[in-house]
Amino acid sequence: MSSEEDLIFVKEMIREEGRQITLSTLDPDSAIEGKPWRSATNPRDPENTIRTTISAVNIPLSSASSLGIRSETIELYKNTKSVFIAEPGEDTPEDFDQYHVVIDGDQESKISFIEKLKPADTTLLYYIGVES
Repeated sequence: MSSEEDLIFVKEMIREEGRQITLSTLDPDSAIEGKPWRSATNPRDPENTIRTTISAVNIPLSSASSLGIRSETIELYKNTKSVFIAEPGEDTPEDFDQYHVVIDGDQESKISFIEKLKPADTTLLYYIGVES
């Protein structure tokens, strides 16, 4: 199977078994000019954030090592509660590192890590760890 065929297969499986989640950035602009350490007045302002919707399957972190997520990564992120196994998005398949939060239904969780399963030049899966 070629990488393109693998990618099509992975997307079909995740879309069939998973659900839609939204990845979002937070507004990077400071509320006070010249003080970048001060957070934005409305960090979720749709005018200043980037969002993309993808399909993903959610698993508890305890299952992550059996799926190939490195144990060093799990140790680094002890606050991580679960992991989304996500397909690459259609709009921004290589830009997932820019996102800060996952919106799953009415729950919003901070992203603690993002890892790629990328044989050769094609990213097949993303592992997105979230804190609750």
